[in-house]
Amino acid sequence: MVPLKSANYQSWDEFEDERVKEPRTAYITEAGPGIFDAAIEADFDSLHVGNRGNPIIEGRIYFSSVLALGLGRSSTLFAWDEVKQCFKPTLPDMRISGHTTQSLDGLLAIFMDCGNTIRFLQNFVDKVYTQSTSSGRVALADAVSTLLTTIQSCLNASAAQTKSLLQLQALFDPAHSILTCFRRLVVNVSATRSDESMLSTVFEEIQLLEHKTGTLGDVLIEVMSRVSRPFLDFTGEWVGLQREAGLPLTKESPSKSFVKVDDKEWIDEQGLESHEKEFVLDYDKVPSFIAADDARSLFEVGRSLRFLRAHHPEHPLSRADVVTSANPPALEWTFSWQDIVVVETKALQFEKDLTAAINRFSDKAFQSSSAALDQDYNAPTFHLNFFGKPEEEMQAHMLASIDTFDQLPNGKSSPDRLSQILSNYFDSSSIAPQEDNSIFSPPISLIPSLSFNPIISAQARIVNGTCMRMFFNSHKLRDHLCLQRDFHLLGNGVFSSRLSHALFDPELESAERYRGVARSGGIMGLRLGGRDTWPPASSELRLALMGVLTESYVSTQSLDDFQAGGYIDRQNTLPGDLSFGVRDMSEDEIDKCMNPDSIEALDFLRLSYKPPPPLEAVITPLILFKYDQLFKFLLRITRMLYVVSALFRDATDRTSFWQGVDFVAQRFRMEAHHFISSVSGYFFDTGIESTWRVFERKLDEIQERINTDDSNIALGETEGLNKLRDYHERVLDKIMFALLLRKRQQPVMQLLEDIFTLVLRFSKHSRQKALGLIRKVGADDEVKEMYLRFRKKVGVFITVCRGLSEKKGYGEKRAMESRFSEQGSLFDGDDLAEENTIVQLLARLEMSNYYSTPVDV
Repeated sequence: MVPLKSANYQSWDEFEDERVKEPRTAYITEAGPGIFDAAIEADFDSLHVGNRGNPIIEGRIYFSSVLALGLGRSSTLFAWDEVKQCFKPTLPDMRISGHTTQSLDGLLAIFMDCGNTIRFLQNFVDKVYTQSTSSGRVALADAVSTLLTTIQSCLNASAAQTKSLLQLQALFDPAHSILTCFRRLVVNVSATRSDESMLSTVFEEIQLLEHKTGTLGDVLIEVMSRVSRPFLDFTGEWVGLQREAGLPLTKESPSKSFVKVDDKEWIDEQGLESHEKEFVLDYDKVPSFIAADDARSLFEVGRSLRFLRAHHPEHPLSRADVVTSANPPALEWTFSWQDIVVVETKALQFEKDLTAAINRFSDKAFQSSSAALDQDYNAPTFHLNFFGKPEEEMQAHMLASIDTFDQLPNGKSSPDRLSQILSNYFDSSSIAPQEDNSIFSPPISLIPSLSFNPIISAQARIVNGTCMRMFFNSHKLRDHLCLQRDFHLLGNGVFSSRLSHALFDPELESAERYRGVARSGGIMGLRLGGRDTWPPASSELRLALMGVLTESYVSTQSLDDFQAGGYIDRQNTLPGDLSFGVRDMSEDEIDKCMNPDSIEALDFLRLSYKPPPPLEAVITPLILFKYDQLFKFLLRITRMLYVVSALFRDATDRTSFWQGVDFVAQRFRMEAHHFISSVSGYFFDTGIESTWRVFERKLDEIQERINTDDSNIALGETEGLNKLRDYHERVLDKIMFALLLRKRQQPVMQLLEDIFTLVLRFSKHSRQKALGLIRKVGADDEVKEMYLRFRKKVGVFITVCRGLSEKKGYGEKRAMESRFSEQGSLFDGDDLAEENTIVQLLARLEMSNYYSTPVDV
């Protein structure tokens, strides 16, 4: 082998003439540090660097000091300033042989930045360990501490092999990059208030580095996995995938993560302030990487599961041992397509296993095996069995226990994954293993959905199916919904008829006391319109309405379910303690109620109903409020129907004092009767009956789904109790829209109430004239004036309705969730769109432009 020649420095002179031999190099930088230092210290400063007189430090000391500076340690040449929180040199303008002060200052920048950052991060770790009670911040501090420890060990070992400052600078380059990233992360996290906000910040940092290659992204991913572990553990506990650590979360517990225990307050119809603790989804505590719909879904799964545990603790799904027997997968981050496929496979297998476990332990034949499973999964119990034993045996037992504790642990602790990733990051010679063989990884923005949704959806399908089956089969939810239809919406014909007679029939005996004594001897009623005092006393209400609800409810039941003479007992056990009550009203509303001839005369009467637990999950206070508003309005319609029917009796009764034929009054009677019957028919048939028929079909579909196959207990992940509650509320919204009770329809409703008021005025006038209180011969100017106003109001009402029927967008509102709902979902909402049904009302009122032509009276 030919030996290598020593380096031969070339010069321009030798380049032009090869015979020229230079005795030494012509470049001062290549002549050695001595020549360079001499040039710097020369009086004339030929290099123009201004370093003459600057202290020269020994290279070995300077090198060790710079290494300590980069690792965040104080040294002989660099000390930590507690006031300014940064490192400062102990000697100004120092340099080493062969280097200028300016070149060393530029070289020191990276070491100075690394040292200051390490001190900053260490201060963050110390504060979190001593002050913070947040599990997420402690996890982040632990990750930062691991980073600092790994930097110290890796760079210390690698620095022993470096021989120059440039090599040391190259060694600190990757450390500077990751320290800068962690400093930015900690600064952003310090501005957040909750663990969930901190998770959002970490996730956003990962998204910023998504386009970069290298191990830095892997480091942040591992940090994300560690920091989010407390959140994922709580999420798993909330949805029932794992046992709850410590005390279980109840409505008496403090809020935790995204589940807030809120003291829900509302004013009921009686004016009483009600308080109830309830689980509420706190959107501010949901990390940004979880979509709002996904957060709502997992929250509702946990709340439905707690309904089940509270009211059916014996159900297999309420028992942690049965769920554990199905080996539920843990919620973990997955960043490769292979891992995502594994997660989906585990989720499907878990759903099958849990369904089989529920079916198996629901069978009475397996109660014995269930008891055995309880023993297997319960925490082991230890018994203190020292008492009664000989002293020698107790001493031998204690010595054996001491020997056991003196032995070293057999197992070795598994290496920390974050430390391994960081070590690979700092070791430039190591090559990270390629675990993912896919061409590309899924986008970071999709990682949370792909990692968690398959498992949560599997649990949601089982919980939704189980809870829906319990609500329909065990708690008779449908019976309670039908109860609202029969009574609040006047769907029970017996109830509607009995209530109408009890309120308006003038032939019933008055329930009003006479000189302090209650009358008796016949069926009593309130006789609205045929009495002097109004509103009635509470005792009159009880007498007039006694038995109306009970007998109406009995009429809808099978006769075999009741025994003779048992109606009074049955009244005390009506579903939801259904009863009549008095509505709490303002002073202005009370003044209107005191006028028996006003449209608001019956607004004080209401139906009191309280859904038994746990049906309040579907029949909420807001839904009951809407039922109450509908009942109040339908009571007005029932009164108007009775009033227009009585108009003809006033004129045709043999005892009536009507003399002759008043054509204006006769026309008023017929048109009022036509208008009220048409409007009420539209409200009851189109507004209520057709909409409730859609609801009935939906309930039939639900019962068919949950009762068809007993082996398959799952429903869709978006088909839980919350969706049924929302669907129920949309049913009422559609009814209120058809009945012109929505807020945006108030002007139309005010016009309709004005028409009702004119009809009531005419009814009072007709009744007084029939009784002989008004004696006029010929045309009645007052009736004429009322009729013209009535006709004008009806004409305006029809014009407004015609305009609404032609208005673009009126009644075409679609449920937002229906646009994105999965195909075949139970609650897609398309069948409850607010349709423009005003055309049907117009067809009932007039089809020949009758009210648009002038009339001669």
